[in-house]
Formats: sequence, C-alpha cells, structure tokens
Amino acid sequence: MTEKLVMSENNIPDGILHDQDLYKIELNSKELTLSFETHLFSDQEGIEFCEQYKDFTKCHIKCKLEDEYFCNAELETALNKKDMYKVKVLSVSEFVELANAELKKIKDNDFHWTYLYTYISPGIRSAVIELSIWLKYKGVEYDMCKLELNTDEIEYIWE
Repeated sequence: MTEKLVMSENNIPDGILHDQDLYKIELNSKELTLSFETHLFSDQEGIEFCEQYKDFTKCHIKCKLEDEYFCNAELETALNKKDMYKVKVLSVSEFVELANAELKKIKDNDFHWTYLYTYISPGIRSAVIELSIWLKYKGVEYDMCKLELNTDEIEYIWE
C-alpha cells in the first residue's frame, strides 16, 4: 500500500510509525528514503485507525528533495542543567553516511533510532521529519535529529 503526503492537503499518512525502528537510510540522486520496521504495539490493538496497518512489517518514507540548498539534518543534544543544548547541522548526504554507519552498529539491546513525527508547511514546501536517535559525534552525544526537507510530496510505502 502506498499513501502520499500531498503538501497542499496537510494530511500526514504516517499511521503507526511513531516509535518504530529505523533500519536504513538511502539518498539516491535527489530521493531520500527512510526505512522502518513496523509492528502493532499491544496498546494499539483494536483501534480502527491502527488496525489498518497491522499486517505491514515495513514502511519506507520516500521524499524527493526539490532544492538541496534548503535541506539539512540538525542533530540536537538534550537540555543540560542550564537549559541549554547544542545543535550540529549537516547536509543530508553527510547525515545519510553517518546514520548508516551508526545503524550498522546497533544490536538488539541497544537504543534504537525511531520515528517521532513529521511536520509540514505546505505553503513553503517544507517538511521536518523528527527522529529519536543516540549518536556520539565528535565527542558530543546527540539524542534527536530533525531532517529539514524542501519537497512537494512524500510517499509512505507500507509493505
């Protein structure tokens, strides 16, 4: 099943993706694909909205990047005792390379990278996909990533 997020309609078909595990990220030409393993959590059973996704085990978010100049990945730390945090901005291609290297290291009992939300601003062709991560990069521990993407359409491909 393929569902499309059409920016002008402001309806995000991300189904049961919240807290699902990311296992691969690809950037081919100008198409970014985030691949997640999916399953129905026990507290979602019987909920009509969630039930439509119960037979799917994977979801791929495909996003064609329209203007890579306006696309990036922001790595964020948690707040410290002074209510401050750090942000590291990477290009999408730098992030894909870094993320795939980290995803290969994850074992079953480790902290997994998971999907949180997608936010959109249709009028300016902007989408933000937020991920919960754990990444030690250049001595700093990051726990969130925001992929800021310039796009007209996002596909959610459930298999």
